[in-house]
This record gives sequence, C-alpha cells and structure tokens, in this order.
Amino acid sequence: MSASSLAAPDGRVVDYLRLSITDRCNERCLYCMPEGYTGWQSREDTLTDDEIIRLVTVAARLGFRKFRVTGGEPLVRKGVVDLVRRIWEVPGVEMLGLSTNGVMLEKLAQPLRQAGLCGANISLDALDPAIYHRVTGGDLGRVLAGIDAALAAGLDKIKLNCVLMRGVNEQEIWPLVEYAAARKIPMRFIELMPLTRRDVLDESNFFPIAERRKKLATARRGIIG
Repeated sequence: MSASSLAAPDGRVVDYLRLSITDRCNERCLYCMPEGYTGWQSREDTLTDDEIIRLVTVAARLGFRKFRVTGGEPLVRKGVVDLVRRIWEVPGVEMLGLSTNGVMLEKLAQPLRQAGLCGANISLDALDPAIYHRVTGGDLGRVLAGIDAALAAGLDKIKLNCVLMRGVNEQEIWPLVEYAAARKIPMRFIELMPLTRRDVLDESNFFPIAERRKKLATARRGIIG
C-alpha cells in the first residue's frame, strides 16, 4: 500500500498512529476518570509487547511513520523502556513520541531517550501544588522534576498540555505560560471534553477557547504595560 492510499479526503497523508499500551494510571484527574469506573482491565485484555511490535510493523509497512505511545499513563507499564526501544527499531518508524503525566519521567527520561524516544507531551494543569493536587490527585514536584529531566535528556520535542476548568485552575493560565516560555516549551491549553463525572462536566466548568485567548491577551498587556 502506498502513502497516497493513506490520504484523507482533504489530501493530508495519514501517517500518524497512537498506541495505547495500558489503561492504568498513577493519577486521578478530574477531567479524565469516567463516571462509575471502578477497576482496570484484566491482564489478558492488554496487548503483549510482541503483539504491539507486530502491530507497529504492519502499520509501518502500510505507510505509517509517526507513532505515539499513550495510556492511561504509559510509563506505569512494566518494561516500557525496552518496548520503546523495540518500536523504534521497527523499519519505517521515523518519529516516536510519548504522552505522559510526567510523574515517572525523572528516572525514565534518559533511558527512554537512549531507547529512541523523540519527544513527549507532558500534562501540567497547574503550578500551584494545592491546585495541581485537586485536579490530578498527584504531586506537582515529581512532575516538574520530570519536565527538567526530559529537557536534560535532550528530547527533540517537548510540549506541555493543560486542561482548563473554570473555577478550578483558570488562574494558572499566565503562570503556566511564563513557566513554558522560560524553558522555550510550547504550552497548549485544552478545552474540557465529555469524558468524566457529570459534576465536573457541569456547564459552569467549561472554559472556551475564545475566552482563554482574551484572558491571555489581557494578562500580557498587564505585564508589558
């Protein structure tokens, strides 16, 4: 199959594939956990490393060139560094990224880079430790250490993602922008999606893109002016 056969109706070549290697996670983000979800998948529902490599090999033969390892939190999977290495060694793989909450990056960033990882999208929903814990249930310090480790490891592409919720972390917009700018990392703000509990999905929690842009512009004028 040629690359042209993977083209979308608008002409874009579809050569990017996300690989969810686990649905387990070491955080409990307000915007992510489905309502009523009480347990994880059984072990037999998870693809083995060999099955994942077989899938990547077939996808690469079909013309896929860019792959992203996701979860859940992919770094909680046992043997993830070796799996990343095996994916990178598949003929045809040209880019290998990771989506992570960053909690385990401090120790794994360098081994992952050596295994072939090219970049990472890291969730960072607040710089205030209390707000971060409210949103994710996790430890901000571990995430910041993970970001520093990813930078030190020399990953080519690092991006930060923040899901904004009105009345929860909207006041973190400008501190996050300044934090990312100081490290020359793109900061991306994401709208709340209908994936979680109904109380979190209340309309009053939604923070639209247009309002976010206006808030950023106002904050910037205040700093410069």
